[in-house]
Amino acid sequence: MAEARPDREYAPAPSVFERRAACYLQRLNPGSSIPRQARGRQELAAIKRAFHRGVALAMLAGIISGGVIGGMEWYMRQGMLVGMQDMSFREQLPYWAGFFAVAGLISAVEIVFLYWNALRGVAVISRLADAPLRDSPQANLLLLGLSRIALEFPSPRHRIYGIDPYAQMSRWKLTATAVMYRMKVGATSFLLRVLLRRMLGRVALRGLLPLVTGPLYAAWNAIITWRILVKAREHALGPFAIETLIVQLEQDPLSERAHRVVLHSLGALIMANQDAHPNHVYLLSRLLETFGNREHSIDVDWPQQRFTLNRLEHREKRRVLELLIAATVLAGRCKGKRKRFLEELFEACDMDYPQEKVRSWRRQFMDGQPIGNAQNSSN
Repeated sequence: MAEARPDREYAPAPSVFERRAACYLQRLNPGSSIPRQARGRQELAAIKRAFHRGVALAMLAGIISGGVIGGMEWYMRQGMLVGMQDMSFREQLPYWAGFFAVAGLISAVEIVFLYWNALRGVAVISRLADAPLRDSPQANLLLLGLSRIALEFPSPRHRIYGIDPYAQMSRWKLTATAVMYRMKVGATSFLLRVLLRRMLGRVALRGLLPLVTGPLYAAWNAIITWRILVKAREHALGPFAIETLIVQLEQDPLSERAHRVVLHSLGALIMANQDAHPNHVYLLSRLLETFGNREHSIDVDWPQQRFTLNRLEHREKRRVLELLIAATVLAGRCKGKRKRFLEELFEACDMDYPQEKVRSWRRQFMDGQPIGNAQNSSN
């Protein structure tokens, strides 16, 4: 039988980097209880300020590093190595070695700062969202998820409650995704600098390198940091949204047949998402507990449960579909394979896909509010 604790299902053996990042997050956010109320305007405004501050600092780091690297090259070209284009490769070699050594050092300092800035931003957002990071398996799951987000680590590659999130992903794509994750912050930042230097070094405006490279580096840093902090907000707000859904299920239980449909459909959604999203792991663990399942391993049989879904009583069918809409928006904007899976659910029930409802529920979730009909249960 699979281990029932959600944190061990998600990451049974965290790395030393994850453990150190987790300790840092806990120092800045010592919370241990899930909020019982939706986030108010002041909390949401503070979360947005923390978000914008983190992005702004990342952009500032890019402007400074880009300006220094571009200015250094301009000075060396115009002041120290006039007529460099007439030099042989051997004569240029000291220049290239010096330039890449200094550029590499500046980039390394910047990358360390970007990691610190992301980690601090994740910690502040989780604290403002009142996300618990101590004293429970669910809090440990959230802590591990936030640590991996800040470090830009992909989700662990193993089964979650018997479900293989990557069963529908080809091996080459899985390998390519892992490589891209590892390059996202570090290697790509440095390679971007080398590429831009080579491109801009050949154009007539090479004297404007300090003015051009700074904004480009700033934009790159902003994109990376923006993605990290959006995911952090998504993870930090997950526990409250999930617990309000569970309260609704406890107050108005589903039938045992609907239980099976929900669990297998959520398993199929995880496989369609091709990622073990911590919010999905959290929701699945709470559903197993609420439904009273003794077996904590699910062998997803989506074709059979799709047929069963269509045979549920209309009201129960609608509730199952709404629960799966909520599960979908917990993992990001509804697009790609997640959207196609949700559309398939409604098609199986001969119902129109509620695009506006899905968008509205995503906004509610990201604003720290109960999702959809769960609002009534939280009042």
